[in-house]
Amino acid sequence: MKKLFMALFVLVIGCQSLPPEAYFIDKNQIEGEINIDSSIKDKCSGTLFIIVRKGITPQPLAVKNVTNPKFPYKFSVSPAEVLSEERFKEFEGELILSARISKSGAVVPSEGDCESEAILVKSGDRNIKLTINRVIKQ
Repeated sequence: MKKLFMALFVLVIGCQSLPPEAYFIDKNQIEGEINIDSSIKDKCSGTLFIIVRKGITPQPLAVKNVTNPKFPYKFSVSPAEVLSEERFKEFEGELILSARISKSGAVVPSEGDCESEAILVKSGDRNIKLTINRVIKQ
């Protein structure tokens, strides 16, 4: 009888609904693949930064960094990764996505880094394709 009670207890506890934030995170996560254009591939190595912005604000909404990634690189970024908790709910609707490879590992772009064009995506988009296709010159 005790084992049956424990099994029922675990089943009931395990069936509890997720908090609303969990649904928001899952629904709005973006996923895709980043490639490097073959014409600049030999110039691009270092830390990959995947940058998500909302509107034209200079402050990124979320940034994910990966040291020495292998390309093509499959990525995902979700509202759980916003830089500031206050901006959590901004991770929906239209977003601006870009990628950059920093030779120095610095967040600030510098000469010799490789970057993609910024593209417009919608929260929840899957199968996003982003190509790093230019070297920053100053």
